[in-house]
Amino acid sequence: MKTKKYKNQLYISVSFCLLLSLVACKQRDDYPVFEQKEPVVTVPEVIPPDNEIGPLVKKIMDKTDIISIFKLDSTTTLTDGIKRTHVRYVNKLNQAMSMQILEVDLSKTNIGVTALSPFDDYLFTVQTLGDMAKYNEGRAGGKIIAAINGDVVTSSAPTGSFIFRSRQLKTTTTTATSNTRPFLGVKKDGSVFIGNKPSASSSMDAYNLNDLASLVSGSTWLLYKGAFVTSSVATVQANTAVGLNGDKNYLYAVVVDGGTNAFSVGITYDDLGKVMNSIGALDAFVTNGGSASVMVQRIENDGQTGVLSWKVVNRPVVAMGGSSANGIGFVLK
Repeated sequence: MKTKKYKNQLYISVSFCLLLSLVACKQRDDYPVFEQKEPVVTVPEVIPPDNEIGPLVKKIMDKTDIISIFKLDSTTTLTDGIKRTHVRYVNKLNQAMSMQILEVDLSKTNIGVTALSPFDDYLFTVQTLGDMAKYNEGRAGGKIIAAINGDVVTSSAPTGSFIFRSRQLKTTTTTATSNTRPFLGVKKDGSVFIGNKPSASSSMDAYNLNDLASLVSGSTWLLYKGAFVTSSVATVQANTAVGLNGDKNYLYAVVVDGGTNAFSVGITYDDLGKVMNSIGALDAFVTNGGSASVMVQRIENDGQTGVLSWKVVNRPVVAMGGSSANGIGFVLK
């Protein structure tokens, strides 16, 4: 009997403990509720259909295989003599592309081209292009309507030659032994030309550095006297190019975005050369590429700050674009 009594007490004790465990496991009323995070859904960009193809894009489509599927283009007149065209398309490899084209009418006497320097100074350093335009505005001889990035940066200095406000800051690539690096030159009378040559065996038009008010170098030839300069580099990336037509009265500045599969993958030098040739350039070269490829345009009254600013109109691989050692500005005198 005593053994049975002990067993009953043991059963009661175990049952009581189990009941306490269940009560203890019950969630408190004041226990915080953590919201379950919704999965991130990437919404694909929708590009509205565009049935009207502008004249510059038509030239590219008629003369090259660059554009496989046309998406849209839009042209904005920044001032009389300077137009900007934005092109969206799919390339021949079925990849998304975005391109900005500046068309500058140099025959208009109130349109000029000038070199830009960081902080409007003669010292070698770097600065984002929008800020560079802001600093250079006061001595540019007019309103800086738009600008593109300049030369490749080496130790905070332009890699090639650089003349700023008639001062020869660097002339290492305009000597007889190293004049195969392209540059855009602006003479003191305002006339614009592309100088140097793609190879030591090429012929070259003579020039005098003392005649120049501005000189901004580039990195890679695309076109020379109407002929394609084939590149051994097949890298697909963002690139900035500048070119002149045969009469030197039209300048074309092109920025192709890169580095983003969904928006724009980039372009090779050879394909960019085809673009420059198709829109009318006789001579053309790449200034710089990658994160440095930037185009800005003047905004007189920014909606957020209400002050003068220079807006980045392309989509660089880093915010505001990488810093540059110099730039090329297009001025309304």
